[in-house]
Amino acid sequence: MRLIVAIAGAGLLLLAGCDAYAGHAADAIEQQLRSSSSVSFYFVSRTENYDYDARTIQSEASVQVRRSCGANCHNFMEPVLANLRASKTSSCLPGQQDLLITFGESQIIYSYSGRHVMYQDQCYFNPESVHQLLKSDGFFFR
Repeated sequence: MRLIVAIAGAGLLLLAGCDAYAGHAADAIEQQLRSSSSVSFYFVSRTENYDYDARTIQSEASVQVRRSCGANCHNFMEPVLANLRASKTSSCLPGQQDLLITFGESQIIYSYSGRHVMYQDQCYFNPESVHQLLKSDGFFFR
């Protein structure tokens, strides 16, 4: 984390910035989606304590959805990207993974009821669950 100090007039302005904020992650994902032709969703439903990696999420998923989107995957995923952009950087918490989204060679892992997201070993939190977006009528049929 970097700290930027600027003196503005008679006051002191402190700006805290983080190199890996959610907007950067969403922008990187959007670029990767532009070269993807499909997006896959793997949903896990468990009640006990568990800690899964991406491969285990795929094998343990109770629901799997593969959405072909041609050259339009970045538009299809815009609600998910908007949810990520609204997230705050957070510490990574182990366990309770409930959703894996894969596209090309990349992946996003959601946990804690879709409120905690991990992308490239950086974590973010949004009190608005991504699951609400995915459950909305028509998301997968846009």
